[in-house]
Amino acid sequence: MQGGNAMKRIELKNVDLASVFKLFGGMSFIIGFIIALFGGGFGGMRVQQQLQTIPFIGSLMTGFLGAIIIGLISAFLCGLVAMLHAVLYNIFAMIVGGVEIEVVEKE
Repeated sequence: MQGGNAMKRIELKNVDLASVFKLFGGMSFIIGFIIALFGGGFGGMRVQQQLQTIPFIGSLMTGFLGAIIIGLISAFLCGLVAMLHAVLYNIFAMIVGGVEIEVVEKE
């Protein structure tokens, strides 16, 4: 104990699935949007040329709107994968115990 602060040990037994989806989906949207907008999209020039041959959809997948669409797809997929990991964590935490952390309670 330093300066009136008490250390407390906590076990993380359950992770909220909605918060995991929101956090990782949000991060993935921003990263996917930036990569699609400034990095030329996923797959390079060959994929872009093939997309442009598809009427309407090909033009949507380029530029700012395309970056938003790719960001949304990335957010959804990454959010689902992260949520699956959270479900597995919750199951294993019930069986073998969760991650233990130490926190400081300030008085």
